Amino acid sequence: MIAHSAATENTVSGKACSDLARSVQELSVEQWGWKNAVTMVGLDDRLLEAQQKVLRFARSESPVLITGETGTGKELFAKALYLLGPRAGRPFLRINCAQYNDGNLIASELFGHKKGSFTGAVSDHRGIFEEAGGGVVFLDEIGELTPGAQAMLLRTLGEGEVVPVGGNCVRKVDVRVIAATSRDLRPMVQAGTFRADLFYRLRYLWVHVPCLRDRGADWDLLVRHYLDGLNARWSSRKQFSPEALARLGEYHWPGNVRELRSLVDMGFHLAEGATILPREFAEVLDPPGAAAPTDGGRPGSGGTETCFERMARGGENFWVVVHAPFMDRELSRSEVRQIVARGLRQTNGSYKRLIRLLGLEQDDYLKFMDFLRHHRLKPELTA
Repeated sequence: MIAHSAATENTVSGKACSDLARSVQELSVEQWGWKNAVTMVGLDDRLLEAQQKVLRFARSESPVLITGETGTGKELFAKALYLLGPRAGRPFLRINCAQYNDGNLIASELFGHKKGSFTGAVSDHRGIFEEAGGGVVFLDEIGELTPGAQAMLLRTLGEGEVVPVGGNCVRKVDVRVIAATSRDLRPMVQAGTFRADLFYRLRYLWVHVPCLRDRGADWDLLVRHYLDGLNARWSSRKQFSPEALARLGEYHWPGNVRELRSLVDMGFHLAEGATILPREFAEVLDPPGAAAPTDGGRPGSGGTETCFERMARGGENFWVVVHAPFMDRELSRSEVRQIVARGLRQTNGSYKRLIRLLGLEQDDYLKFMDFLRHHRLKPELTA
């Protein structure tokens, strides 16, 4: 028999979160119940610094931009901003901009539309900005917003107005906007795919959610928190073995907290006894079919030189030779910086020429630059 309650699954030990995080959880339970509690586990200084920004920014009415890799918990920070601010208790509505490829559809979801304004518009529709009157609109993955919707959003932020698609009647709205993105918007601004004026208006108040690999021992607190929740839910007493915890402590966590939670869940359910062993999640950390690295491709004595030559002369590309081994912890951060620095010396500091040297296409430029920035891999070049 399962003895389970959402309260026991979501409750955080006082040793695993800040006082602010506990206050946010209590506020979220009051508003949405234990099932939808906002749980922010961790005590690393970088996480606490981001939480303190949330506390200060919550009092403002200005837009907030939340950045961070996928799976870091940006939506939790958006909800914390809402719960700690004066609009708590009013609507909090979320929309994922990446779900809409059609410009009319995303504009309609945000700002509404008039009947007959485009195919499928069979009746008038109120957008999320009108529905959230007096509350907060959370725009997730705002980097995917279409150019037309970007222009309309800029008007809403500046004038507090919306014009439905296909309409000409201006409607006043009173909402606070919180936006989030896992992309670096700066190269998009440079490339002209994201409006500079919108970027600077959103980034006036900015919170960066640190990735899990930069949060010290927080991974251990998170593992224990999610495991405690599963044990409470299934009336179990399972624990990770010391070897399993050591293996997790070495992992790079490319999927951040979201990946950690799924890994704990998998290990819990695959374990045959009360001890969760490394084999329960070996497929995730060491996926089958991954190419075994050869001596020439490994870091170490001449390793970075060999990697560079494979790209510059051998016809292989950066994603295969550097990106994949780095994500699998076969190349260190300093070794990747060495490879990039060597290329930049040959291109006189030009990243656009560098990507050709590394076997990439020009279309890879933004993805390449995002990767370097997200993982702090840009080298400091000396004259």
